[in-house]
Amino acid sequence: MFILARLKMYLWIVGAALVAVVTVYFRGKADGRHDLEYEIKDKRLEDIMKAKEIEDEVEALDDTGLAERASKWVRNDNGR
Repeated sequence: MFILARLKMYLWIVGAALVAVVTVYFRGKADGRHDLEYEIKDKRLEDIMKAKEIEDEVEALDDTGLAERASKWVRNDNGR
């Protein structure tokens, strides 16, 4: 009977340790996911701010400046 009680105590200790390890694992995984989501949102915000800055810069250009800037993106008319 003494051996069974001792075995039961060891099983409880092993079970508690296993639950602790699994809890720490999933907690770390959730924290990692949270950090990744934060980085993605931060990058998205930077991209939005950069796009807004470029849009404001283009709107401030006059027609000549806009044509000069757009000339590198528009195909040249080679008489075709």
